[in-house]
Amino acid sequence: MKYRFLLLLFLSFQIFAQNSLNLSDNIDKNLNNISKIEKYLLYKEHDSAIALIKKIKKSSYTDILYRIAINDDPSYIDYKAFFNSVSNNPKLPYQSVSDYINANVKEPLEKKKIDLDYVKIKVNQISKLRDDISIESASKVQVELDNYINAFDSNNDDVQKAKIYASIHQIVLYIIQQDIERGKKLCLENFDKAKRLNDSVLMITSLYYLCDFLVIEGKLDEYIEKCEQSLELEKTLKTHSPYYVGTLVHIIDAYIYKGGEDEKVKSLLKELYNQRGSTQQSYSLYAKFLGTIDLGSSDVKDIFDLFKVNDIIGFGNLTRKLGEETLNPNDQYQLIREISQTLENHNYLKEAIAYKDQTIVQIKKIYTQDLANSLASYKVDQAEKEKNLSIAHEKERTNLYVIIATLVGFLFLISAWAYFKKKKQSEVLKEKNKTIETALKEKELLVKEVHHRVKNNFQIVSSLLELQTNDIEDEKALQLIEDGQNRLRSMAIIHQKLYQNKDGLIDFNDYITLLVKELTSLYASDKKIEVHIDINKIFFDIDTAIPLGLIINELVTNAYKYAYKEKSEGNLNVSIHKTNESFTLKVWDDGPGLKPKPNFDKIETTGLRLVKLLAKQIHGNIEYQNASGAHFEIVFKDTKTRKTVN
Repeated sequence: MKYRFLLLLFLSFQIFAQNSLNLSDNIDKNLNNISKIEKYLLYKEHDSAIALIKKIKKSSYTDILYRIAINDDPSYIDYKAFFNSVSNNPKLPYQSVSDYINANVKEPLEKKKIDLDYVKIKVNQISKLRDDISIESASKVQVELDNYINAFDSNNDDVQKAKIYASIHQIVLYIIQQDIERGKKLCLENFDKAKRLNDSVLMITSLYYLCDFLVIEGKLDEYIEKCEQSLELEKTLKTHSPYYVGTLVHIIDAYIYKGGEDEKVKSLLKELYNQRGSTQQSYSLYAKFLGTIDLGSSDVKDIFDLFKVNDIIGFGNLTRKLGEETLNPNDQYQLIREISQTLENHNYLKEAIAYKDQTIVQIKKIYTQDLANSLASYKVDQAEKEKNLSIAHEKERTNLYVIIATLVGFLFLISAWAYFKKKKQSEVLKEKNKTIETALKEKELLVKEVHHRVKNNFQIVSSLLELQTNDIEDEKALQLIEDGQNRLRSMAIIHQKLYQNKDGLIDFNDYITLLVKELTSLYASDKKIEVHIDINKIFFDIDTAIPLGLIINELVTNAYKYAYKEKSEGNLNVSIHKTNESFTLKVWDDGPGLKPKPNFDKIETTGLRLVKLLAKQIHGNIEYQNASGAHFEIVFKDTKTRKTVN
């Protein structure tokens, strides 16, 4: 009897487990079908969407999808739910979503009352375009939205709410430009207006962006206070605002950074993990928290139990894999970086270095190709605009000359007509010139943002390498990492110079002066080395500046390491002169020279091998002589000349 009972219990458990598994499979399958339907709608495959909707389990959202598929007068609320879902799908390019909005979501015909749901759709479109496509495309939609809102009475409460929503784009531009004064002022004005309107969501929105300026100012306590205020306001809402998850992420990160608030961190992390759709956002924060607490504590055991892993290595492997499936590239980078730092904090140095290598790969993936393509596309668009404007101006002038020539007999009437025509054309040209000027300013802002982001990411990688050196005792490994930092620093200075200049060229005298000054502080701060730089009014673009800067970095570093290893004083010289279609770089010192003389066909040292490869990039030939010191001479070509040769 006893065994029969146990057998029945076992069979019951098996049936329950199988049913649970089937339920989980059904949920995953339903979500996958929803994603397919959304893709069908975006690409106008309505018949396929309708057929699939009829096969899956019905819900309020499938009803929305069906109304959109059959074009049964879907509302702005329907569209808003649809766009919120597809915008968060990393597998769907946002340009397709934006094109769908432009084609299907028309401005409301009702002119007496503003439609806030329409406004929210356009604000979200502006935000995603700015983050995923370009500032220019976002600004175009912003102008259209501003025109719609300004057509209504500004004293109306809903119109005031719409203006607060529409101001978010300008606030983000202030953040990019780090214009703290105007950015904070606008956020605080929006908060006061939202408070008068008794709109908690808009109050939360204003506080969310205000916190970005507090971060720039480094005001941690005020930042935490505003986040806490936002969470209190969230409690007054029936459903959380779009900024709830972001606020949780911000305050958890702040408390971890501040320290001493482990109980609050655990509670907030649990809330973020259990929040539907935001579990993946908790991975990097859990990793960061694990880096600040003892691995033998009960808190760590609770986290390992939650993720069903046995140790910190298993946690890292699991969350990295989950992140690859659910996170965008930027969030994946943040997760890998936090896992690496946590492993390093707990002396898992080999594994930490492996994760740091992955962060470098991720940075290249995010910025190198994407930013290059984005910038190239932007330049093509600008060139096309200028060309079209030039053609339009030429046509207008031609038409004017034909009319004047044809009607020359009616001098008085034509003179009067030409005067008014000319005046009107002048106004049109003024507007077009204003449009060109605005576009050029936006282009400058984008280019500055690109170089600023690249420079910052070089600094992030350099900081990671610097952290890595803290626990490395092997001198050779330490030297390799420090050499890598110097190379990153030389490239970061180039992007800093590009960020500061408008013409896209680098004054090489300023650049080399700054680079040599930094290398001197690293390798010869206690020695009297006279550095002579002879580079007069020579400018290079980024394609020449980066390899040339790295070459000079290697040669000057070698001079400090070997020429003045035993000497406390000396002379180091760097010069660049133009000769016909080429340039000549010379770097020489008064040390003992290289013995034996290097053979660049069979070079073995990493530094000189790198110099050879970089010289090849700029069509350079290397010559070396031992003449009272090491004398390097490289004859190379700039970008324009290399293109002519190619």
